Amino acid sequence: MTYKEQINHPYWQKKRLEILQRDSWKCAYCKTEVNNLHVHHNYYTKGAMIWEYDNEALITLCHKCHEYYHDYMQKPLSL
Repeated sequence: MTYKEQINHPYWQKKRLEILQRDSWKCAYCKTEVNNLHVHHNYYTKGAMIWEYDNEALITLCHKCHEYYHDYMQKPLSL
């Protein structure tokens, strides 16, 4: 299954909503509620589906902070 197919899968949509609710629908860094929110993986494990991660491995970021994170902080690790 491709990454795009996983993003559209109901299991990911459910997990994504769970993380957004846990994080009170706010970016973990800038606390915005108005920018497009993403659920970021802190790492990837080869062969794992994107919804198979513990909640602690996922964080809510707005679009701007997510781009900044990838551009200047770090790329997600592949385990």
